[in-house]
Order: sequence, then structure tokens, then C-alpha cells
Amino acid sequence: MIVPNLASRPHLNTRPVWIVTAVAAFLALVFAVVNTNVWLRSSHSLEEQILRYEQLEEEYQRLASAVSEQAEDLNRIPWRSLAARVNGVNAVIREHEFSWIGLLDDIERVLPWDVRLTKINPKVDSESVNLSFTAIGRTRDALLNFLDNLIDDPSFSEPTLSSEITPEESGIGYELNLTLVHHPGRAAP
Repeated sequence: MIVPNLASRPHLNTRPVWIVTAVAAFLALVFAVVNTNVWLRSSHSLEEQILRYEQLEEEYQRLASAVSEQAEDLNRIPWRSLAARVNGVNAVIREHEFSWIGLLDDIERVLPWDVRLTKINPKVDSESVNLSFTAIGRTRDALLNFLDNLIDDPSFSEPTLSSEITPEESGIGYELNLTLVHHPGRAAP
């Protein structure tokens, strides 16, 4: 059998090479158009972003200067003296809101018939009233009964005996000086 020698007379088929080259050129042209389109869009949106950044930077500078001016105004306010004045006004308001009638009603509820008060000195706080009492009783048991009533009543707390004077020293009767805390508005059981 005779085998033809293709190397001596090669058969050149260039059609696939030209097709691949044409497709590659077409794809390169398509990618170039797409790339140009993307670049134009991105540069356009980048310009918008740069413009927005500049606007925000100007607004930031304007707000920063306004805030610094307001901070300087706030630094000129004498806060400590203002706070002291506000606390003083609040103390005056609490003292004016203090109800002597409510206090006397609560004292009347716990005061035995044979004890009398000769001095009541209130000091008004935000939620309570610190009281100083001077009480005179006919007997020591009456004063102890008064102390028991103060301890049992929810309107009063922390009764503290300051001094006790016997009838021989006072010439009147048994005398107690005590301090306690009155809680206005607490109901008796």
C-alpha cells in the first residue's frame, strides 16, 4: 500500500485559524466597548461622589464651627453657681410645700395624752423631713410610750434620743430631746 507523503505537499486549511482570529477580534471589540462603557459610567458616578463629598465636607465645616461657637457659649455659663442657685431654689420650694398640718396630724396620732411637745424644729430634705423634738411627759412611762409609738408608725423613722432630763433637773417633768425623720405622705397602718 502506498502511503502518501503529506509533508511534501501539505494541505493547508486556514479557515479555522481565520474563524478563531475573527471571533477573538470580535470579542476584543465587545470587551473594549463594555470596558469603555463601564469606565464612563464609573467616572460619571465618581464625579457625583466627589461632588457629594465636597458638599458634605462644607456642611461638616459649617456645623463644626456652629458647634464650637455654641460650646464657647456654654463654657461661659457659670455652671457651679447656677447649680447652687437651682439647689437653693429647690430647697425653698420644698420648704414651701412642707405641710405643717400633715406633720401635726402625724404627731397627734402618736402623741399620748400625758406628753406635750415644747419645741418642733423641722429641716426639709428632698423626700423626708428631719425633726428635732423637745417633749415633756408627766411620767417616764409616758415618754417611753411616745417613743414606742414613733417607732411603730411608718410616718416616722430613726428616732434618736439626744438627751433626757429628770424632773429634779428640769422642775417640770421628764424632758426628752430627740431627733427623727418624718416621711410625709406615708399612711399609718
